[in-house]
Amino acid sequence: MARQTYRSGNDLIFAMWLIFAKDGSVRMTRTSPGLDRDERAVALEAKLPLALWATPSLSATLTVEADAAPAINLDIATDALRSALGVDVDLRVVQPE
Repeated sequence: MARQTYRSGNDLIFAMWLIFAKDGSVRMTRTSPGLDRDERAVALEAKLPLALWATPSLSATLTVEADAAPAINLDIATDALRSALGVDVDLRVVQPE
């Protein structure tokens, strides 16, 4: 088993060992483990898509005229944006500086 993390196509492969002890404890190592008499090791590879590290960060500024501000319902606006964009939205009213 490989010791390092390596790339395979659009994935990262993380190689490791999980060591389970008779007393119920568990440990992990990236190198071949030395085992006590009451331990058993399991070779493990975790395959994670590179897309996990490529999540976009969106930012927006919404300007509303002062006389319209009281009419804005943040819950309705948040739900509308969430539906339209397919992302979680956190809308807040920020007082001008």
